[in-house]
Amino acid sequence: MTDKLPQSEKSNKPNSVAKTSSKDAGNDNAAAHDARKRPSGLLKNEKLVWDALSGSIEPLKAYEILDKLKEQGVRAPMTVYRALDGLEAKGHIHKLDGMNAFVLCNHEGPHVVQTFLVCERCSTVKELQVVAVEADIAPAVRAADFDMHTARLEIKGNCINCAAA
Repeated sequence: MTDKLPQSEKSNKPNSVAKTSSKDAGNDNAAAHDARKRPSGLLKNEKLVWDALSGSIEPLKAYEILDKLKEQGVRAPMTVYRALDGLEAKGHIHKLDGMNAFVLCNHEGPHVVQTFLVCERCSTVKELQVVAVEADIAPAVRAADFDMHTARLEIKGNCINCAAA
């Protein structure tokens, strides 16, 4: 896929992630974020996978990551899957179930409620931190006597550029 965003709409950060409150959830705040530095304490293969994801404009599937890492000597899919599992457990990446692909997380640490805007035309993904979703879902889950590990909301539609086309 090619990067279809005009320069004014592009984020400085690959796998664009925007933090918003519920009142400005519709605004694109991604351009205000700087490129994310690789976290410390990663294992060798986690560093390689992190670098592959951070160099991508769009979410990557595990086999796409493997293809990018073959030059560094990574040949086994399980190597990539283990690194992805480790990065996800540490809260550094997210899996987009609907796309079966991975993106970097822009939050400072692991978080339970994850909200994404997924463009069905150009595959851009933006992660939102919507305070209302986090505030409302946790009490509802507790009231249902359920121990929540992750809540992932993938909102599908068209980004502003694709909607205008």
